[in-house]
Amino acid sequence: MTRQVAALLRHCQLSGTLPRRLLCRSAARVCSASYGPLNDGAVMRRVLASLVLSFLVAACGGGGDSGKSGGRKPVFPVEVITVEGQTVEYAISAVGTVEAFETVLVTARVRGVIEKVNFREGQLVKPDEILLEIEPQTYRNARDGAKARLEKAEAAAADAEFGLNNREKANAKTPGIFSPEEVETWRNKVKSTKAEVSSAKVDVAQAELDLENAFAKAPIGGVIQTRDAQTGAYVQPGALLATLQRRDPLLVRFAVTEQEAGYLSIGKPLTFTARDTPAPLNAKITYISAAADVGTRMVDVLAEVESNERELVRPGTFAQVRIVTASRPNTPAIPQTAVRASERGFL
Repeated sequence: MTRQVAALLRHCQLSGTLPRRLLCRSAARVCSASYGPLNDGAVMRRVLASLVLSFLVAACGGGGDSGKSGGRKPVFPVEVITVEGQTVEYAISAVGTVEAFETVLVTARVRGVIEKVNFREGQLVKPDEILLEIEPQTYRNARDGAKARLEKAEAAAADAEFGLNNREKANAKTPGIFSPEEVETWRNKVKSTKAEVSSAKVDVAQAELDLENAFAKAPIGGVIQTRDAQTGAYVQPGALLATLQRRDPLLVRFAVTEQEAGYLSIGKPLTFTARDTPAPLNAKITYISAAADVGTRMVDVLAEVESNERELVRPGTFAQVRIVTASRPNTPAIPQTAVRASERGFL
């Protein structure tokens, strides 16, 4: 009994239910009780011990609720994981644009009416493929006329050459049969007819070139981006007929900071994603600018998309570029959600 009462007294002291002086007095009385023969003094002590015990139980019971509500700290759930070694990659991220290698404007080189259009937007064309025709018969007739004039000039030149040779031979056999003035006239005639032949040859060459240009051809292989020509329209030299894009190779253009550029090199692989790509695509760096932009302090970089993935992305789309610069295997990795910022750093 004495041990039980003493324990209860200590509990009440810790909880602050009774004054320290009262607890000490009650404990002294209870602990002095004996379990010997029950005389009057023993009975009195047992009665006092019972009274003290009842009082302490009532007192401790009254202060228990306040201890629960104000003394306990909240308990938070904690998840424990095992830290394992993983391969950690250090990468550079950038935003870029997918670009065609070049965009070519197909323009008219001769004037005339467009008689036939042989292409449509989005069509894949080969080099020298005929895209449209501009009055080909008109330029064919012009070429034939130039050839006829050339033949006439060549005939006149041959006659002049023949007349000059006859007079020079006659003077050689019979000096003075033809005056020097007449011989000189024939010499000038030969020169004039030869010049006409040369001019006629130039006309023929130009007529043949015009006839060739009457059939507008694709200068390179690629995809028709826009169709700007309509059948029956009259065009002048220089008029825009179509826009052609060359997608071989397909490029990704982006910019990195001066510090990040130091980690890049020609031929370094990278991956990028676009809105219409199901998975990351692969490319290799082909160009790094030798100088940073004065205004932005960024360095331009070009990468060439792998040939087997060019059809999976369109020129003009945005690209999220990722370049792995270093990789460390067996590195202890902790989930990012487990790291918290504090005054002493990250915990």
